[in-house]
Amino acid sequence: MQRLLYILLLLFAALAVSAQNPIVPGYFADPSIRYMDGKYYLSITSDGYEDHNGEPFLWVSEDLVNWDIHYLDINDRFFWAPSMLKGDNGKYYMVHQQGVDYLAYMMEADSPFGPWKETFQIKDFDVELFRDPVSNQILGVGSWKNLLTFDNDVNSPTYMRKVISSEPLEGDFTDFTEGPYLFFKDKKYYLVWAGGHCWLDTYNVRYAMADAPRKTYHEPTPDPILDTTPEKKIFGPGHSSVIEVNGRWFLFYHRQDQQRYPTCNYRFSSAAELFFNPQGEIVKVEPIDDFSSLGLSKSPYRNLALNKTVTTNSLESDYPPAGAVDGRNDSRWQAQLGEDKWINIDLGKEEAISKVQVDFEYFDKYYLYKIEYSNDNDEWSVYADYSKRARKAYETRVSEKEVSARYIRINVIRAEAKSAPISIWEIKVLSQS
Repeated sequence: MQRLLYILLLLFAALAVSAQNPIVPGYFADPSIRYMDGKYYLSITSDGYEDHNGEPFLWVSEDLVNWDIHYLDINDRFFWAPSMLKGDNGKYYMVHQQGVDYLAYMMEADSPFGPWKETFQIKDFDVELFRDPVSNQILGVGSWKNLLTFDNDVNSPTYMRKVISSEPLEGDFTDFTEGPYLFFKDKKYYLVWAGGHCWLDTYNVRYAMADAPRKTYHEPTPDPILDTTPEKKIFGPGHSSVIEVNGRWFLFYHRQDQQRYPTCNYRFSSAAELFFNPQGEIVKVEPIDDFSSLGLSKSPYRNLALNKTVTTNSLESDYPPAGAVDGRNDSRWQAQLGEDKWINIDLGKEEAISKVQVDFEYFDKYYLYKIEYSNDNDEWSVYADYSKRARKAYETRVSEKEVSARYIRINVIRAEAKSAPISIWEIKVLSQS
């Protein structure tokens, strides 16, 4: 009877109406997308807490489909809206916002992963970096509606360590609140920003155009190009960035957790494709679930666990075990409060396994757990053992071992706080394609 219940829960989850699938798993906001050194870098705000933010992370991908998470060793729980560019001197520059004094800070490093060193304070907020392809200068735009010009003389001792001018943006900017971002397309400059407030479902995305960064911007429409769309379960989208991929343009933004909205604490980083008319105006914004349809994936692996039968010894009704194998980054399995909870995946037959990826609800929390495998669902062997010493979820996200098995079980002994339930966004059992 218990097994039948789990199967019914699996079928119910498959039939449920889904919201837009986030690009990466977990609570991450203010996505700033950049292509550098042959890879995509997604700088984000770590979300999911009420009174502070999570620890700083950087997501990296070669194809926009498969993402790796990297911890940035920056001791700041109010690390907001980072933006990163590579300088002409080969160094990397990241500006982030501080969530207490509401000012921006520039940092410098020899690698995108740090170590990062703070260099100076910027008198603005929500500053986003922009390299002008016409002048090749690195500029900044902030929520105080200023265009910032940094010292761009690579031979200067204050290269990217000083703002040499701050000029007010000119134009009509309807409902301009925060999160400005500049991009260049077909000899036009586009400024996108967030309107409304992040804690309301009226948060939205707007834009204006200009012939040069310092020219007057005009709005083709006073209406937002992206806002709350209940039928698609998109609530409070905003704080965006833009990137071109193979001649197509994509808007990265965050939206609120559809089960918690309105909220400014639980948000998912998502994407949409932008469409333009012959005059260069944005005429359509089409949310997408992921980038796999573009044929960009470079992964040699396939996910054997996708939509397979799952069982568990504990669950909350709103978070069934099927949520951990449905290929979505905003659904999850959550156990009832307590210790020693497991989730078991039946692959249907014996399969060759190369890796197991476990995306816990919080990448910056500690967990004690084991990954086990079996062919008969009775005798179990250890695939990976993280039960001897607690480690943070980002450290143990991917485990590698070549085995052959039909069943994979994640046996969680304890989460970081006994007051928090054990929860997993997604489990991937990977095999060479």
